[in-house]
Amino acid sequence: MSDEFLSAPEPGVAGDARPGPEPPPLGPSPRVPHCCRLSEQLEEILELAGGSAVPAGTLLDHLAVRGHALLAFFLALPFLQPVPLPGVSTPFGLAVALLGSLMALGRPAWLPRRWRERILPAKLVVGIVRTGQRFLARVERFIRPRGQWYHRHPWARGIAGGVIAVSGLELALPLPILFTNTLPALVIATTAVGMLEEDALLVAVGGAGFLFGLVVFGAIVGLPLLGLTAVL
Repeated sequence: MSDEFLSAPEPGVAGDARPGPEPPPLGPSPRVPHCCRLSEQLEEILELAGGSAVPAGTLLDHLAVRGHALLAFFLALPFLQPVPLPGVSTPFGLAVALLGSLMALGRPAWLPRRWRERILPAKLVVGIVRTGQRFLARVERFIRPRGQWYHRHPWARGIAGGVIAVSGLELALPLPILFTNTLPALVIATTAVGMLEEDALLVAVGGAGFLFGLVVFGAIVGLPLLGLTAVL
């Protein structure tokens, strides 16, 4: 999957005189109650695509009903496989980092107008959804609401948002190394699903993966610097 999959906006969209979406206002975003399983929402996305290209803004508006976590989960799905996707992981990772930061700050989900105007081919949307369905098929039977005390804690969303934001930055790094996309994507997906399904155990698993990722990416980035210093 590469940038050519994201085609230019349809004629008239880029030059539309209508004002684009403004940045979200300051203030905490409301906590969205748990309503349904993620697998059901993925099926809704397939129906939304309807076999034809769909504007990213339409898809994002549909996903944003359940907030930052669902958007971050959707954007991380293409990277749940070992082969890096150069040229794609950087914009997707930056988008996830932005969503995680807004989540940590308690602000509503928002993405820039330029990203919202992209036209996503149906094949791309279906491929992402199918990846998510395979992921959920492995883990959803083990997921259930638990640890409600954690989800009621005022810091819960902030901590999860910070984990997602930093993992998004790791995903954005242009590293042509196996699993350097997969590890942060797994952390993002696991943390997001844990928050959406109100499963504190899954959030804890995501936190453990996040700490492991910090060690791995710290070694990847730091060791060459230490080697260079030693040579000098």
